[in-house]
Order: sequence, then C-alpha cells, then structure tokens
Amino acid sequence: MSEAGSSPEIPFNRWLEQVCTTRNSNLCVGLDPDCSRVMALMGHPTLSNSDLCVSTMFTAASAAAGACAAFKPNAAFFEAVESDTPLLAKVGEYLTKLYPNIIALCDAKRGDIGNTSARYAEAVFRTQHFHAVTVNPLMGHDAVEPFLRDPARGAFLLCLTSNPGADDFLLKNELYLRIAEKAVEWNTNDNVGLVVGATRPEYLARIREIAPDLPLLIPGVGAQGGKLDETLEAINGPVNRRFLINASRAVLYPTDATWETYAEKVGAAARQLRDDINNHLAV
Repeated sequence: MSEAGSSPEIPFNRWLEQVCTTRNSNLCVGLDPDCSRVMALMGHPTLSNSDLCVSTMFTAASAAAGACAAFKPNAAFFEAVESDTPLLAKVGEYLTKLYPNIIALCDAKRGDIGNTSARYAEAVFRTQHFHAVTVNPLMGHDAVEPFLRDPARGAFLLCLTSNPGADDFLLKNELYLRIAEKAVEWNTNDNVGLVVGATRPEYLARIREIAPDLPLLIPGVGAQGGKLDETLEAINGPVNRRFLINASRAVLYPTDATWETYAEKVGAAARQLRDDINNHLAV
C-alpha cells in the first residue's frame, strides 16, 4: 500500500473486516472542518482562517489514528473552504499516505447518470485517492455501477439516514428495505455497504437481516441522539462485526478542549468511544 489511495488486492468488504479486526476498532472518525468552531478554540470566534481549519483536521486525524478503523471526510465541509488547491485530493492523499491501514472514506453522496457517475468515481478513487465513497442509489443501478467496478474500492449506499427527512421517502412503503435488497443483489464484487442511521434502531435489525454480509456505516451516535447500546444490539454487533460507528462532532470538538489541549482531548474522545463500542461488543 505504498501508493496513495491503494488498497490490498482483496475485495473492499473483506479488507474492511480485516482493518476492524487488526485495529480492534469499529470507530470511524468524521472530519468536518467547521471554521467557526476551530477559531473559537483559538479564542478568535469572529475570525476565519481556512488553512488553519483544514490543518486542524490533520491534527485531529493524527490524534485519533490509534483508536479508529476509518476516517470520513465530509466533502461539503472541504468544498466550502476557500483554497487555492483542490482540498479533497489533498486530504485523501494525506490520509492514505500517512495512514495506509486506515480506511479513507469520502462522504460525498454521489450518484448521477452513468457517464457522470463514472467521472465521479474516477475523481474520488483516482484523483482524490479515497478507498470508499457514499453514494445515493435512487437513480438506480446504472448510477451506482461505476463505483463498483473496482472490487478494492467500496461504495456505501444511502439506505436509512439519520435525519428527520428520512420519513419523507426512505421510510415510505419501506423503500429502505428495497434499497437493502438491491444492495445485496449488486454486491457481486463484495464492495457494497449501506449507510444506516443510529437514530432509528427499530429498523436496523430488518436491514441487517436482509443484508448480513454488507458493512454498515452508522452515523448518528452522539450529537444526533443515537444510542450506542441500542444500535449495536439492533445490528447484532457482537456476532456480525462488519460495521463502522461514525462520530464527528463528538470527537472533533470536545466541549472542554482549548487550543493547547485540542489534540489530547480529541485522542481521548476517540479512545473512549472505541472502548465504549468494544465494551458493548464484549457483553
């Protein structure tokens, strides 16, 4: 894995399982550079410094690296930062070069007609170096297929999101279950996963029953109100460990952190959440 963004010559889902096992962690740390929060840590809440915001994410990654299995930069946060260089490519290359045994997952929610999706896939996997990406599957197989061509690269399909708006479509007529069924059907290269929110544990068991072999990317624990114990019970975590629990704000912005203690507090928050996950799995 010497080349930026390279992955082992095995399917992505098998590699994810290996990473979680080897690192004894199912924690995914989201990297969302919120300049107002970063500057507040420095004691300058009314100022903005985009370079400092991005470099702070690198500090957070370094602090959390020992406790996590994946990093998940959110494309929107980096695209919104003014910069003279393409930040997603910079971030992807940084993560995959410095932490080659940690999954670099781009949270971009891509998905469009086939030829456009092919360009998105080329950008996120080749230009930006990421190992995996989140994808909106609602335009169907031809919009998703370009992200699945390389077995070593993963695509997490939005299945049941943690936001209130999931009621509008994903829960109507059990659309989320149809997505899970299609994800299983499309998983011919063992590189399809699902995004399922922790705020709705009552539905997670049904998704896991339909898609027992697919990795689950689970946002919503912590700041969004999802309960870790309920989530792990719903997905049968102690038995089926193909999952990542994502935490962003809870790790990136500890309430008691100062600029001087930032790295220390981020590292402690990541280790605590990893240990909380492992303790629940051991019960």
